[in-house]
Amino acid sequence: MLFRYQSVLFPAVFLAVLVVTARAPAHEVRAQASFEEALIDVGNVGITVTNAGFVGRSNVRNNPTGDPSFEFPLNSGVEHLFEAGLWIGARRSDGTITVRTGAVTSSGGYSPGATGYEFAQNQLFRTRSSLPTSEVFTRDAVSHQDLLTAFEDTSSVLPNTSIQLPDVAGRLGMTVEMSTFAWNFPFTESFAILNFDIINTSVAAWEDVYVGLFHDLVVRNVNTTNDTGGAFFNKGGLGYIDSLQTMYAFNAGGAEETLNTYGSVAVLGAEWRDPATGRKRFFHPAVADEFVADGLQPPVVNPRWWLFSGGSDELNRPGNDDERYRRMSTPFPNPAEFGSEAELEDAEEAWFTRLRTDGQISAGNWIGLTPMGPVPQVLPGDTLQVTFALVAALKPEEFQGPGGKSVDTPETRALLANNIQWARRTYGGEDNNFNGRLDAGEDVNGNGVLDRYLIPEPPASPRVRVEFERDPATDTPVVALYWDRTAEESVDPVTGEQDFEGYRLYRSDPGDDRGGNIADAASLIAQYDVAGNRTGFNNGFGEVELDEARQFEGDPTEYWYRFEARDLRNGWQYLFAVTAFDRGDPDAGLNPFESSRVANSIRVFPGTPADDEGTQEVGVYPNPYRVNAAWDGDSNRTRKLNFYNLPPRSQIRIYTLAGEIVATLDHDAETYIGDTRWFDDFSAPGRIQPGGEHSWDLLSDNGLGLAGGLYLFTVKDLDDGDVQRGKFVIIK
Repeated sequence: MLFRYQSVLFPAVFLAVLVVTARAPAHEVRAQASFEEALIDVGNVGITVTNAGFVGRSNVRNNPTGDPSFEFPLNSGVEHLFEAGLWIGARRSDGTITVRTGAVTSSGGYSPGATGYEFAQNQLFRTRSSLPTSEVFTRDAVSHQDLLTAFEDTSSVLPNTSIQLPDVAGRLGMTVEMSTFAWNFPFTESFAILNFDIINTSVAAWEDVYVGLFHDLVVRNVNTTNDTGGAFFNKGGLGYIDSLQTMYAFNAGGAEETLNTYGSVAVLGAEWRDPATGRKRFFHPAVADEFVADGLQPPVVNPRWWLFSGGSDELNRPGNDDERYRRMSTPFPNPAEFGSEAELEDAEEAWFTRLRTDGQISAGNWIGLTPMGPVPQVLPGDTLQVTFALVAALKPEEFQGPGGKSVDTPETRALLANNIQWARRTYGGEDNNFNGRLDAGEDVNGNGVLDRYLIPEPPASPRVRVEFERDPATDTPVVALYWDRTAEESVDPVTGEQDFEGYRLYRSDPGDDRGGNIADAASLIAQYDVAGNRTGFNNGFGEVELDEARQFEGDPTEYWYRFEARDLRNGWQYLFAVTAFDRGDPDAGLNPFESSRVANSIRVFPGTPADDEGTQEVGVYPNPYRVNAAWDGDSNRTRKLNFYNLPPRSQIRIYTLAGEIVATLDHDAETYIGDTRWFDDFSAPGRIQPGGEHSWDLLSDNGLGLAGGLYLFTVKDLDDGDVQRGKFVIIK
């Protein structure tokens, strides 16, 4: 079976009709909503963004097979967000305080015209990429996957509808140009950057502006949890990293089998034209002293939470713009309410302990807000640019498993802090000391401009193809990996050098897919690199380099390298990846940079090829089948039994001893990639099947589990009508 895998896949952007389901136990179903959404998925996070001011896919719990909301690792089922939305609060020239909201506390998420969803679509999405191999490559792109759109708060009705927008009188008068950036480097693949250019389109200035991201961070594995309704949302543990201006969440009380991860919202910074000087100015707590010196209020981030339902005073949901603005502009606990620093510290300790532990007693149903301000003034026609990052991370290996689920310490957050630092460094670009100015020694490309998003880059990810082949000497099956020379032409944007060094090959082991993080579980199986320097093995490329490029029908890529993977176990899932790395700088102590394992990883299921000649005897394995087989999931819908040596087009029927048909399976080697729930839970799109095998979940056509015992089967070749027969045993 031929299969082409591109190193970066960009989803088709589409107008989606989103059915949002209830968050509350009552499972209230909200109205359908027409709006455009796009998926960030170039790295190891999957995030749905929209052109209506909100982020996420609120019905992901009830439809986990659709696009992710904020998933990490990609294709793991571990989600981190119900819904998020942009909040912009300010004082208008008429003295009115108003907060424009892209999302609010709601059991059903977005619905058209609903209170609190106050932005209207202004532009459709555009996609571009800095990867020369991408179909949307352009030198104007910032990242490997840029998504660009816009929305505004000035419409009275949703575009192309008669649906009234809420709170038209509260408008500020703005257009928001949203751009998202994501990369597939190993050090950037755990986050995506959300940039908002907020343009004052009114005729008056805005005063004391706060901009925040409202968010309902919920960390659960939607494939393995059995919790629904309120029980799905109340297991959260929460916290704040003050030094990184980041609010985070983790699964503190869920009992499902899952990886232990963090999901977070980080404030990266803001820029705007200071009316006092007419120059662009960096706005961030890191430069608070400069604002104080100028007689201005210092930039602050006020992390806020409130309960989804119930609570009183500061802990209930804000019901109007005055209350929303007060939450954005006032810290909690509020220092003004305490007589001493010691009392404030005790209150803060008690508060963050509650947030961290409420999920352990099913009381962690909290909503969050990450606001920064106050920007003193935004004049008509001016732009306030505010940038956030959605950042995810695993807990370290020693904190995986049930015992590490509820633990939240600096040690458990080590990988999260590292990923946030990389998001911050990526945003900072040449601004090494994070002060918003181009200081001496920072202008690495010599253009006299502070360039953000300028970071050292590893070589490009190779284009990889997998073929099922046979060793002519032994007539045994092998999996052959082919890859091209794309990486060897890569130029580092900082140094301007072609510093390619070599390739590394990774492979997972049977059963690694059960952990949900098969890419990171894959281990190094081979490395080939340039000979004669101080980097790598110095073993050259002779073992894998072809004498001439090989091409495949329908695939224009020229493949120059081939590696054989042998002794693989039929029916098990293996992940393969080929990365490229540079030579680093040994004198400066800089380790080589390596491309992402996720960018070109391929999931392969070894097995028998389709029997074109009709000479092979069909069979089934494991036989006998014992519940649960080693590769099975935890439910009776994630079991797997394989038929092998199948004709290219065939029909499988399973019978009881009495002759009753319990299941019928149609097989087509050209299109079959696995169609049971096992593949939804433990695999991902882009997998490769050998052609002559078909998996069955041991359920009848009516979805019922089968009793233990002896069963018969037939396989009919749909091309010549030949029928083969066999039997297998289920042991329970």
